Amino acid sequence: MPRRISMRNRLMNRQSARSNPNQQAGLAIITVMLIIALMVTLLGFLVEQQHLLIRRIANQNVAEQGYQYAAGVDAWAARVLHDDPDRAKDYWGENWARFGQDPEDQADAQDRFSLDPSGQRERERLPVIDFGNDVVLEFQLVDLMGRYNLNNLAANSPKIKLEQKSIFLNLLDILEVGDVDEREKLYGALVDWLDANDLKSANGVESGDYRIKRTPYHAADQKLTTIGELRFVEGFTEKVINALTPYVAVLPFDNAKININTTSTEVLSSISTLPVVDAGSVAVFLSQRSEQDFPGFDTVHSAERAIIGTRPVGGNFVRNMLQTTSQFFQINTRVTLGDYLYCTKTIVLREGANQDGGITPRVTILNREQSTLCNEIVRENRSPV
Repeated sequence: MPRRISMRNRLMNRQSARSNPNQQAGLAIITVMLIIALMVTLLGFLVEQQHLLIRRIANQNVAEQGYQYAAGVDAWAARVLHDDPDRAKDYWGENWARFGQDPEDQADAQDRFSLDPSGQRERERLPVIDFGNDVVLEFQLVDLMGRYNLNNLAANSPKIKLEQKSIFLNLLDILEVGDVDEREKLYGALVDWLDANDLKSANGVESGDYRIKRTPYHAADQKLTTIGELRFVEGFTEKVINALTPYVAVLPFDNAKININTTSTEVLSSISTLPVVDAGSVAVFLSQRSEQDFPGFDTVHSAERAIIGTRPVGGNFVRNMLQTTSQFFQINTRVTLGDYLYCTKTIVLREGANQDGGITPRVTILNREQSTLCNEIVRENRSPV
């Protein structure tokens, strides 16, 4: 009996196999389709990797070309600064100040002032050097001593620290950045970022606050190295940074002065221990620079009187903050290579700027960085309009 059952099972299996040939064919087709799908996916992946490799090589070539063009502009600008014959004062009538301006506009160039910081800045007509092959070069030389140095807030002296706080808050007020409480918080956060300790100041933010963020990090506890570093400081949003950028600089010391020959109404008006009420007297004082053949201010006394006039009943300017010369400059370069843009910002130091007679100041490149703010080159460091 068991043998008959076994034989019956074998016969049934054979009949089942002979009765389902379509099932085996279907399995074979599915297998082939899976293999084809896998090959197409692999091919697509390889094509994508090849495309990324080509783009990466193209970007590297553009970066190298852009760097070489920008380095050439830096060397050119450094030479212009090096050949400046008058080192006793620096003003817009000198050759270095015309570097990067349209020659057609130089004869009619005028300083423009506005008591409305929210106004749009006029785009300067920059000289364009077209090398052909879709290569266009634009450039600009900016005097950083006409701006307020944010690292001044890192001063150790309590008296100087309080004066620098007044200047910073005045500048924020003039630029209409936040309300009173917001400006105090911006100051506190920036001071804690600059100081060398981990103690939180009034309205301040220290490493403990940054460590609990989604992407934790520490406060730098040292001077700023670039304006872009402000993005990591609590409260300094893109809007705040964009509002400050035309008026502030980051220089490697904490006692930088302001060149009254190249500064703006907004910056010069803020150099006071009292809030600004009316910057009209400063605007009138600086308007002298628009006169034809203006030789530049030789002393700072008139500027100090103009600052005092920004208060309804007098006031007090911050002493030892003004000068008529400049040592730090920034070279903005924008290179257009077909559909690509390559932009750099280079900070240079011209030594010996205060010396007279036969001593040619040495020009040293301190820092060159690729910039993502390619539109910054159209922002002239002279007074906004």
